[in-house]
Amino acid sequence: MMTYSFVNDTQTKFQVIDEGQFRADPSLLAVAQEQLPLATRQVTPQRVAVIQADVSLAEQNVTWRTNLDAVTLQPGERLVYDLGTVVVGHFEVAIESCGSPMDAPLLLQARFAERLLEVDLDASKVESWLPLAWIQDDRRHVELLPATVTYERRYSCRYVVLTPVGQSLKWCPRLTRPEFTATSAVGERPVAPLTGGPAWLRRLDAVCIATLRNTMQAVYEDGTKRDRRLWLLDFRMQAKVNYVTFKDRTLARRCLYLFASFADDAGRLPADVFTRFETPQADDLYWFDYQLQFVMALAEYGVATGDLVTVRALEPIASRAMTLACSQLSADGLMGARTDVFVDWSTDCDKQTAVQALLVQAVRAWQQIAQLVDKPALGTTATDWLETVVGASLVQTYDAEQHLFVSGPKREVSLLTQVYMLLADVLPVPERQRCLAAMRARFELTTALVTPSTQGLLAEVLFKYGETDAALAVLKAYWGPQLAQGATTCAEVFAPADPDYSPYGSPLLNSYCFGWGSYPAYLLRVNWRALGARFPSD
Repeated sequence: MMTYSFVNDTQTKFQVIDEGQFRADPSLLAVAQEQLPLATRQVTPQRVAVIQADVSLAEQNVTWRTNLDAVTLQPGERLVYDLGTVVVGHFEVAIESCGSPMDAPLLLQARFAERLLEVDLDASKVESWLPLAWIQDDRRHVELLPATVTYERRYSCRYVVLTPVGQSLKWCPRLTRPEFTATSAVGERPVAPLTGGPAWLRRLDAVCIATLRNTMQAVYEDGTKRDRRLWLLDFRMQAKVNYVTFKDRTLARRCLYLFASFADDAGRLPADVFTRFETPQADDLYWFDYQLQFVMALAEYGVATGDLVTVRALEPIASRAMTLACSQLSADGLMGARTDVFVDWSTDCDKQTAVQALLVQAVRAWQQIAQLVDKPALGTTATDWLETVVGASLVQTYDAEQHLFVSGPKREVSLLTQVYMLLADVLPVPERQRCLAAMRARFELTTALVTPSTQGLLAEVLFKYGETDAALAVLKAYWGPQLAQGATTCAEVFAPADPDYSPYGSPLLNSYCFGWGSYPAYLLRVNWRALGARFPSD
């Protein structure tokens, strides 16, 4: 096997790093595989519509009704169930025939859609570098009716579209008792809502919590439609939201153990883990910056939960990862250019300084882990490295004349670089505000960065440095249009000016319930007391 890195701006997307692979540590994996049963709940559609099969929704006068009694479909018609919100799980519906005896089987086409805009898209015309098997379509024969049609595959959807294909002219299918069995690791566990403040912020918080609830399955899934796997960056952001909402530690502990199970002898960790197999498997994908995310996630878990048993068990994994990272520094304390990094989807800017900033944050987290497990010598080592990387960051990446951070050989100035370095806290206190002012003067902060991961971090920087109004404007510019469009969960990627935007060739491959989109719930809850003093009740 080979280990790969992903490069978005190349045709092949994946590049070979080396011949290594990630093998499981049986003892750590055994802990990760302890049983965590999912909670289930039954969801009945809130409304139903019968529409013409060969005419788009936009061209029809759609009449929704809340009466879910038996619906008979005439030839050329299709049915749309609206579950009211995006849920994750399994669907079933009872079908009987009416009219003449069945002279042929029922050929039933189903589409499971998270957004209404997906209903009319033609899957046969989608071209993408992603596997098209992620498209949530099903086509099956039902030989005899009556029957209960149960969809074995798990779906993430709000809308269920059922279309008889090539229907007989002598009899019609009649559909009754639609039911969706939704799953989540936290079930219907309540989260106290925010009080006071603008209604749109409370609505955003609720939508973020719904997103997180759906993505908390056997692991913290990145997206519930796609990829349905455990990614390190996504997990860290989701776990931080969880610590201030559901306050569940069991699932986060499992995810930490899963990543630790596949650390190699050099100290590398996989970027993601597949958990739908009987035995979890690490992807053969490695990103250096994701390795750093593990260290930060472990420190945050320890602080949030107080579970020092887990922190002590996994500290050697984190320390090995950090020893490897620090061994790759140049003589002047910089990480330098790398191709095995992700940071963000954007390929329009140099990421070298952003990676340096993540290294600073990771070394600081390593220092915190040493304190949690009471290892003074380890803490001294981390402190020494912290002085090295912070000093190098100031000398090599900060332009004191511009009051901005630069990146790469061309000394590029980008918003991404400023966000990550300001989160890293490398500047002296007086200079932080000057850098923040220069950033705000140079960049239009409410122009969306497309991915909610970086958009959320931008808002975090602004909250961190007291720019509350600007932080709220950033949240509103990105998440506000989603709420206005009726979103009940947060999207993986979103362009306010282009609701149909997809980096994958079609919205059918976008995930509209994606873990890192829930990050505003964390930001709002850790800042709400300060915000509450500024908000009138409504």
